[in-house]
Amino acid sequence: MLDLHCSAHWPHDTQVGRRVALRKTDEIESLAGDKGYDDQSLRDALRSKGVRPVIRHRLFAHYDHAHNARLDSDLYGQRWMAETAFSAIKRRYGSAVRPSAWYREFRELVLTVAVYNLEQAIKG
Repeated sequence: MLDLHCSAHWPHDTQVGRRVALRKTDEIESLAGDKGYDDQSLRDALRSKGVRPVIRHRLFAHYDHAHNARLDSDLYGQRWMAETAFSAIKRRYGSAVRPSAWYREFRELVLTVAVYNLEQAIKG
């Protein structure tokens, strides 16, 4: 995991994803996302930073099917690695944070991700 975002309220994933992705553009070459991240301004911002967006289009018109068909399926197929990491963290360390103050929640999440990254480095 390259970055972590913690919020005291429940923002939509697209708002959080945009902030995190644009913070780390020097470390990523492409960004894969599902239809929930379908936002042309996000695609444009990523391209301007040199990151290739691999984000599916929501199906509003017939040409959206064409856009999705042109996506690089090998790159889009790599989303499974992120989904697997999220799932492994939830199964191994729990899906909820226990502290009530946001800064303690953030500290717990950072430690959880650090331990996960160390375990992956030892395995691989």
